[in-house]
Amino acid sequence: MTPPRDAYHHGDLRNALVASAVRLIEAGGPSAFSLREAAREVGVSANAAYRHFDDKSALITAVAADGFARLAERMRRAMASASAHRGGEPASIARFKAAGGAYVGFAVDHPEIFRAMFGECGAECRSATPENEETETSWTLLGQALDALVADGFLRPERRVGAELKVWTVVHGFASLSLDGLTAAPTQRERKAALEALLDFTVVGLCGDLPTAG
Repeated sequence: MTPPRDAYHHGDLRNALVASAVRLIEAGGPSAFSLREAAREVGVSANAAYRHFDDKSALITAVAADGFARLAERMRRAMASASAHRGGEPASIARFKAAGGAYVGFAVDHPEIFRAMFGECGAECRSATPENEETETSWTLLGQALDALVADGFLRPERRVGAELKVWTVVHGFASLSLDGLTAAPTQRERKAALEALLDFTVVGLCGDLPTAG
């Protein structure tokens, strides 16, 4: 006897619904999917989905939270890679620029998810404090990069105060302008060069003269 759809068992239905919503949003944007459609793609009834999410907005909020986690992981990997393969650039400068590059790269690679993260439904995620204090976020990773600039003598301690917001404004602005096609850098190569120049400009703004390898 076939069990009713509402009795369908999934090992982790909540995360399966989030993954389904991510795919649907990336394909058509936050407004182009419904909770019912996400449930249908997973293979469960709408009633089963509503046991985990009250409505579409709640599911988009979960998608935004997943996006922030993936963004932080991308930044972390980029910073670690920059430390290992920095070439002739000081390690702390390389990590700082890698963090900014990863932020913009995530936005360009996942534009609809990025918009959901910074839309109305993502507000709860942006203001939330991780339950685990050891959880790295894009904000704390940026803080680590700035602290390293201070430790290496590039950024004066008095200029470190509030630097996260200044840097975030720069990279988030560039990311948003890139998604809207307003950077005058239409190709990937041109965008990469423009971002590199912007990050160099930001380092100078924070630290003074652009540091060079000694």
